[in-house]
Amino acid sequence: MKKFIMTAVLSLLATALSFSQSPRSYYHISNGWTDLNISGKIAGKFTWQLENQQRRQDMQGDYNESTTTGNPYHNLNQHVFRPWVHFQLNPNVRFSLMPFGWIGSNRFSNGSPSAFFSEYRISPQVILTQNIGRLRIDNRFRYEFRWLGQNQSIDDKSFLYGGDFTNATFKNRFRYQVKMTLPINHAKMDDKTLYAQAYDEVFVNTGEKVSNINLLDQNRVLIGIGYKFNKFLALEAGYMQQTVFRFNNANKDNVEINNILQLNLAISNFEQLFSKK
Repeated sequence: MKKFIMTAVLSLLATALSFSQSPRSYYHISNGWTDLNISGKIAGKFTWQLENQQRRQDMQGDYNESTTTGNPYHNLNQHVFRPWVHFQLNPNVRFSLMPFGWIGSNRFSNGSPSAFFSEYRISPQVILTQNIGRLRIDNRFRYEFRWLGQNQSIDDKSFLYGGDFTNATFKNRFRYQVKMTLPINHAKMDDKTLYAQAYDEVFVNTGEKVSNINLLDQNRVLIGIGYKFNKFLALEAGYMQQTVFRFNNANKDNVEINNILQLNLAISNFEQLFSKK
């Protein structure tokens, strides 16, 4: 298993390095992402999880610095809703399935949001966990089946509305993330624990219609801290740099660099919050 993980990591790193050799045009955008993550137990080794994330950004135009406001929460970029079912095979292996995820995104033009489109997503994943002393390392493998809907008028947008999928575009994507979590003031993740975390995640487009230039979709690097109050509540804050390889301009050289302030609120053991002691 360790050999398989190392081979996968080296392969993805080699792909990333191959894309970094040629000239690029970089565009920097400030973002603010907030995430509410609620989880609880179903039965036995099965648990559930709900992610509700808002991703906002400063940019008002198409990579035009004159249209920025200095506020990373100025415009709604994406609204992400992801439900999960998990099966904990053992302490080191967890299988998961997102049976139906929904992502609503704005498109930007001429200084403001100009269109809206929705995406449906189904994702299986597996997380392999390894502990080295107090350091926890998670290797996450996720595959995404994606249905991208049609552009709609920004005036018709509603995040309770499913979107226009009359002529959806189907795409596949593989994601690999390696994440490290380190308790600081305790040896384990007990109550009142301050911890540090960092991860790197690479996104690779797959399928017969994907050209070589569009093989590498994006990469995310995050460093942050968190505080676990108790078994119910944890709060995290971090800085993420998201590199998106657009390559959709005339020169096929545009790369988007999103500088992201990320805030996460995690509520665990949800069913126990309302149980009688």
